[in-house]
Amino acid sequence: MLGFGKNKKIPIGYEDFKLLIDGGFYYVDKTMLIYDLLSFGGQNNLITRPRRFGKTLNFSMLRYFFDVNEKENAYLFDGTKIMAHADEVAPYRNAFPVISLSLKSAKQGSFDRALFCICTEIREQFIKYSYVLDGDKLTDVEKRDYRRILECETADERLFGTALKKLSSALAKYYGQNTVIFIDEYDMPLDAAYLYGYYDEMVAFIRTMFESALKTNPSLQFSLITGSLHVLNESIFSAINNIEVNSIRSKAYSSFFGFTDDEVEGLMDYYRFDGKKSDLEDWYGGYFFGGQKIYNPWSVLHQMKQWSLDGGSLPERRWKDMSYNDFLGTSMTGSGAYMIRQMKELLGGGEISSPVYDSIPFDRIKNDAAALYTFLYYIGHLTIVGTEVQDGKTLCRLKIPNREIRLWYDDMFGAGEAGTTAAECSAADHSANGDAGEGAKPAVEENPLVVGNKPRENKDEDDGRFSRILG
Repeated sequence: MLGFGKNKKIPIGYEDFKLLIDGGFYYVDKTMLIYDLLSFGGQNNLITRPRRFGKTLNFSMLRYFFDVNEKENAYLFDGTKIMAHADEVAPYRNAFPVISLSLKSAKQGSFDRALFCICTEIREQFIKYSYVLDGDKLTDVEKRDYRRILECETADERLFGTALKKLSSALAKYYGQNTVIFIDEYDMPLDAAYLYGYYDEMVAFIRTMFESALKTNPSLQFSLITGSLHVLNESIFSAINNIEVNSIRSKAYSSFFGFTDDEVEGLMDYYRFDGKKSDLEDWYGGYFFGGQKIYNPWSVLHQMKQWSLDGGSLPERRWKDMSYNDFLGTSMTGSGAYMIRQMKELLGGGEISSPVYDSIPFDRIKNDAAALYTFLYYIGHLTIVGTEVQDGKTLCRLKIPNREIRLWYDDMFGAGEAGTTAAECSAADHSANGDAGEGAKPAVEENPLVVGNKPRENKDEDDGRFSRILG
């Protein structure tokens, strides 16, 4: 694959750190995540960020750094920021066996299919490390238990519920070092389970898996779990009493997922795309993670590649995340006139005020406006631009972060076309400083219909724009 003259290639879709570095691609250096994780992380860590913000690439980078089996790839970190702290991190570099899972394939329409996908993912880790059966480091009983999982081709809920603990124990015995566990997209099976009616079954299985592997496991060094949402369910994370939760509201790790302003400036300077940064901010920026200004990396890189081919091309929608459309359609149906008004205010470039919860209560989204806005915030479809206090309660001022996401709302509510470009949007460009909505409270029907500090004269009026979803 050729590059652009003497410049490094722009990486599109690469989620493997080694492929990206070896391929001569431009790497926005996130290796100081290693330092912060070692300095400030707990034994169990949950980091939530929207999809397409670099979680999987960071997972890959972390695996190449910590995995005892990746010593031959230590050169991948030459010249990266973490090497300024080489002596400090040396005891952890390529020092641990690593179990790495992604649960994204478990977004299925039934519990049986979802469970099979998770069990398959776990079994692949057993296959990867099957050489631990050689020699005498494991007892005969441990080898027997290992082979039971290794040879099981069905979705055995009881067998695989405790499999990660058994694998980490076997690896710790074999290497003489505790095990690091990475679990990516942990919430994918949960949101599908809620949508398709098997939520309780999936929660029970994930609780068993997490509790055995992450709570009562003497072979665990540390774990990192990522997803888009911190799902509120007492039976999942309460079982892990020492989990460190970091959401997009947290200052910790705020610059490691997505591109910062300085990183976008660096890209623009490197590829000599002068005078185009404002386009990237207008279309793909507007996010604030822990107070840090952030851009969607997926969309920025796609647009920059387009500019490398045609410098005069206009920005367009790059991130077409439909992952939650069915869920939101189900949750928002029949939400009523208040929701219609608030969505209109957002699409008009304005703000609304609402509580934002620390975690997602799935079962309240249909009847609780604040729960819905919390969900939209954590998946990257709203952003917090400030806070205010009303009646002793702290409310967040929320708005749509950029034009790209505004087009998602247009699609969702049947108000626009997915292929809209900058030229087509310019006539409909709205002010980013609309008046904040007033008095938003958790319960939909209890909220006064107030927009821009003035009550609506006709609360039941609807121009039909939102009828497809809101009924």
